[in-house]
Amino acid sequence: MHILINGFNGNMGQAIQAQCKQFDFMALDFQAKAINLNDISAVIDFSSPAGFIECVNYCLEHNLPLISGTTGFSEEHLSLISIAKKSIPILIASNMSLGIANLKRSMEEYLLSISISSKCRIIEIHHTKKKDSPSGTALEISRFLENLFESKIDGPIEIQSHRIGNIFGMHRIEFENANGTSTFQHIANSRNIFAKGALEASRWINSREAGEYSFADFLNKKL
Repeated sequence: MHILINGFNGNMGQAIQAQCKQFDFMALDFQAKAINLNDISAVIDFSSPAGFIECVNYCLEHNLPLISGTTGFSEEHLSLISIAKKSIPILIASNMSLGIANLKRSMEEYLLSISISSKCRIIEIHHTKKKDSPSGTALEISRFLENLFESKIDGPIEIQSHRIGNIFGMHRIEFENANGTSTFQHIANSRNIFAKGALEASRWINSREAGEYSFADFLNKKL
């Protein structure tokens, strides 16, 4: 299976390349010339907001499935996704690790089990080279909680962002109420978990119909 990587020489691009042999994939640079598109099964994008726009337009032109872990989207990007999903399968995920999916599931079980509302705080820590703040994962978790458990959240969700050293990613969610404070946390020890998730999802999305998918959609089919 051949895939194109947008962001080939970036940290995530290199992590994906390192995992390709395990998945029997061949990775090619999205920016390379003279690519035989008949061999390409999907495009994986870990680039920038501007690079994402270029990538979506390319996938639309050549009818290629797209997986993107790029963050920092504006209304322009969201509008483009709405257009693209009518023609190609496109999976957008700020975090492609099973750990974050399990974190959400654990929080869901907890919030369903309590009868009182809680103040919620999300603390995220990443390496100093990460450009967007808050992280896409922190924003995704916040939306997840607000959409499903608004009645269990007391006031707006607070997000604290820190950029320290070479930390790959840490997300801690605290729920504080009259009974005490409950904490849920996920720490990424390497980029490999995100690379493996992207490669597994690229194999899955290759057979999907046009539409917008989340990483949860992929996991629900897989598990």
